[in-house]
Amino acid sequence: MKADRYAVAGKPMGAARAAACGLFVFIMALPRFAQGESGGQPGQFLQYGVGARALGMGGAFYAIADDATAAYWNPAGLAYLQRKEASFMSAMLWEQTTLNCLGYAHPTAMAGTFAYGMTMLTSKGFEKVDEFNKSLNNSFSDQQSAHILSWGKEATETTAFGISLKRVTRQLDASTDSTNALDVAVMRIIGPYYRLAVGMQNVFSMTSGDTDDKYPVVIKIGNSLRLFKERLLLGMDIAKSQAAEINWRFGGEYWVARWFAFRFGVLAAPEIQETDFGIGFRFQRLQLDIAEGIHVLGISDNPASMRVSVGYRFGRSREDRSAGQVKLLIEQGYEAFKEGDFQLAALRLNQALDASPNNKQVKAMVSRLQIIVSRVPQALGGEEFQTYVRKGVISYVDGRDLRGSVNALRYAYNKNSKEENVLGLLNLVEKEAGVSEMTRRVEGPEQFTFVDQKLYDARQAIYDGKYDLAIRRTQDVLDLEPNNITALEIMGSAFFMMEEKAKAKAVWKRVLEIDPTDKVVAEFLKRL
Repeated sequence: MKADRYAVAGKPMGAARAAACGLFVFIMALPRFAQGESGGQPGQFLQYGVGARALGMGGAFYAIADDATAAYWNPAGLAYLQRKEASFMSAMLWEQTTLNCLGYAHPTAMAGTFAYGMTMLTSKGFEKVDEFNKSLNNSFSDQQSAHILSWGKEATETTAFGISLKRVTRQLDASTDSTNALDVAVMRIIGPYYRLAVGMQNVFSMTSGDTDDKYPVVIKIGNSLRLFKERLLLGMDIAKSQAAEINWRFGGEYWVARWFAFRFGVLAAPEIQETDFGIGFRFQRLQLDIAEGIHVLGISDNPASMRVSVGYRFGRSREDRSAGQVKLLIEQGYEAFKEGDFQLAALRLNQALDASPNNKQVKAMVSRLQIIVSRVPQALGGEEFQTYVRKGVISYVDGRDLRGSVNALRYAYNKNSKEENVLGLLNLVEKEAGVSEMTRRVEGPEQFTFVDQKLYDARQAIYDGKYDLAIRRTQDVLDLEPNNITALEIMGSAFFMMEEKAKAKAVWKRVLEIDPTDKVVAEFLKRL
């Protein structure tokens, strides 16, 4: 039987396997030190177990819990279910006593798995007597039931947690009572073969009706191990109730073929109380399981005492639906991104990353978008300012043309130099692009733009004899406006003053190509 979630990124882990085996053997040895008996407790029928597959393994299912019965055994196991699943079990425990269970698990692409389970124990034919033990020629029944709502979700790639809300009711003739309780659990995948589960049952409970019974807190530890190419599955559970000694369960299943498995197990409290065995058949998505137990009273001759369950998986797998959901979220994120709604884009891509934590492309984009959103949440609209902000942001997030991002954001800042948030983003991108001189706040007259400031600084550099600085300032302008005549004139003058006459001539010729009527530049060229 294949269990994909036992593998971690497909990596073989010899050391982890050895450690897992060591821990498994250690926990198996624990029952030797447990002494005493587990007494009867409220809701004890819930400790019996559900599902013929699990019961055929002695109920050692706490760290396995990989089917619809996980709502009963361990809600954290629900996190790893791939498809919707329904299950039903019926068992005749002894004469006129039946145990019926049903469950349904519903995995979602991103919100974890939700499940419902119902367990009902019914005993009939109890004779009514008076205080003198005289028959009243009437009978009564004892009926106990539990309704469980569970939820499990992966917290990380290797850790899942779950919670269960239980409502347990009991009716003994005319007497009734009910209890609400909460269970919590965590499951951890350690290496490709081993799982460890820890949890507490009845962390919170509240009882009402004709009883003073209090549900005890139960601490559970389970571990499971897969061997022989995952054909053999072993489980070992330890439980310690607040009002009883340690009890333990051990069992396993071996898949002889893809369609057939046999199972074995023991249940002890702490001495062995029952030895179990069972078989399982799989027909595509339908599974039939049969289990029988040999207990201290012996095995019943009545074949109806067998525990039989049926499970059926259906619908698309969670991974398929998750992949589709991730793709849709990424598409929505890109669309919002291109439209300039960076905040919405970050939200959608974060949702995609939650569903697919290992998507490196989305992870890198989200990281850059968070930087963008902290400074410029959006740039909607068709004006030049918004257009160039979007262009600069897209180039920055893409990461392959940081210089283009710098130029686009500089042009946007030139169009609206009052947008300090754009200046902050521009400086950040300039720093990452390795630009030696950061763009600074425009300090000239109110009508000054970024380009005006650069041209002013270039002229001042000429006056101060800093010709190389003048060339850099004019180049910043030409990156935004390649045909800016003023910038070309100043650049040509800087080259001329540096005795770079060939470069000055080439720049001034460019001026005349743009404006043949420029008499000043034409005169300069005649002197060269």
